[in-house]
Amino acid sequence: MHWTKVSILCFLVGLFLVANNAIAQDNSPYSRYGLGDLNNNQNTVNRGMGGVSQAYGDPQSVNFINPASYTNLMLTTFDVGIEGGSRSISENNNKFNSGFGTLSYIQIGIPIRKKWGLNLGLRPVTRVSYNIQQSEDHNFFDTLKLPITNKYEGSGGLYQLYAGTGVGIGNFSIGVNVGYLFGNIENNTRVIYPTNDIFASRHMSRISYNSFFYKVGLQYKAKLAKDMDLTLGASGSLKQNMNARRETLSETLLYNSSSNDYTNQDTVSYAKGAKGKVVYPEELGAGFMIRKFDKWMVGMDFNSTQWSNYTNYGAKDSLQNAWKVSIGGQFVPNATALSGYWNRVAYRLGAYYGLDYLKLNGEDMPLTGFTIGAGLPVRRLPYSNQYSMVNLAFDVAHRGNNKTALKENIYRVSLGFTLSDRWFIKKKYD
Repeated sequence: MHWTKVSILCFLVGLFLVANNAIAQDNSPYSRYGLGDLNNNQNTVNRGMGGVSQAYGDPQSVNFINPASYTNLMLTTFDVGIEGGSRSISENNNKFNSGFGTLSYIQIGIPIRKKWGLNLGLRPVTRVSYNIQQSEDHNFFDTLKLPITNKYEGSGGLYQLYAGTGVGIGNFSIGVNVGYLFGNIENNTRVIYPTNDIFASRHMSRISYNSFFYKVGLQYKAKLAKDMDLTLGASGSLKQNMNARRETLSETLLYNSSSNDYTNQDTVSYAKGAKGKVVYPEELGAGFMIRKFDKWMVGMDFNSTQWSNYTNYGAKDSLQNAWKVSIGGQFVPNATALSGYWNRVAYRLGAYYGLDYLKLNGEDMPLTGFTIGAGLPVRRLPYSNQYSMVNLAFDVAHRGNNKTALKENIYRVSLGFTLSDRWFIKKKYD
């Protein structure tokens, strides 16, 4: 007995739900700024090549970074990715480790006709998850000095629900993604005193975001030889205004010894429904890729985002313009081999370097990373139209240096499942 299309889809959707609701002990102090930590936004295939994706296009994978690539779709392709890993944060001689696990994306690419493709998908854009505690001495009544504890907590994130299409005309392809950006981010600050004579306090801000968005992409393919071509690609969007609604709460807290926690003592102020605008910055990416059919490909990307233009209810944050250069490629020993499974495996390698969007205490945050990956073909069942692939990628990233407040190492494993099939075939025999 073999799996049907429906059972495979149910399995992948179930896997997505498990990953998206996994209990993770993630704690990233950097997610306190802006809209949170930015998710690694490439397909698992591209992650294994250092994130190179602007000029990438393939019939068996869906490259949502550049919607012009949808023109390469030849089969209906269901694609889902999950990721997990750990981060290590160090400050002087102090070190903290945490783990994380989440959905990367879930999407379905559909070929409408030759050189015309459609994609529907959902993916997380940012993630906020931090729990920080700081102690300091504070003066009371001019002469009394007492230690106080500040606790900072945050949770939430933003998601994109999108649809995209790409059309090819001659050697040119053009595409666009449009969709809905939504989510909630909550930030809490607690101030705790060493005596019960002074009530602790909590200040909460919860912002709900919702807005439409777009992204445009272009690709141009030129023949270099009989079995070799060069693809140039670019994609981006202009600055966009997001709708937001902010809820704030200030309250005093009373310590409860039975629960070893603080409960509400009195509400000082509460405001709900303050509408505002959040400026999401413009972004631009461009790159090239050289490919030898069924053998190898190598490419390079440059991406930049103007985070210095970001504002939240008119307020700036500790952000700066970010950029990243990526280089990577793929090699397949023998894609048409009838024997020897490992001859048909795609081996991937890549690296990247850039400047992070955070600028804390006047210091830049350099970002470096190294990636490896593989595409593992699943054996095709006889007399079926299914072509499945399991993609793996491992990413080691480093953020910060000796000048920055914190240094962060991230170890990330990405797992992608691609099921390509001819879903819309008319029956010829009854």
